[in-house]
Amino acid sequence: MNLQTAPAPQYRMLPDSCQFELLDVDALQDPASGRLLHLYSLVARCLSCETIFKAEEGQGLVSHTAARVVRCPTGCGQQAFKPALLRTWRPQAVAQA
Repeated sequence: MNLQTAPAPQYRMLPDSCQFELLDVDALQDPASGRLLHLYSLVARCLSCETIFKAEEGQGLVSHTAARVVRCPTGCGQQAFKPALLRTWRPQAVAQA
């Protein structure tokens, strides 16, 4: 009887199949290093179908060691965001008329 467990299969992220505009990032950052400690949610606009949605872990947002993957709720596709991009993200200034 073999009691050794089989190694977990490697997960490969699928290539980006969609693009999103980030509208808001709700995250806890280390003030000293800027490192993301926890990503609570993202608000994004799908550039394929124009849907604006809030993605949370398990609901349109999947965390991996190398990236956070955002999936469109309408099924258009997904895009991976690297932690460095999320760390430096800032809201765009709204032009005043």
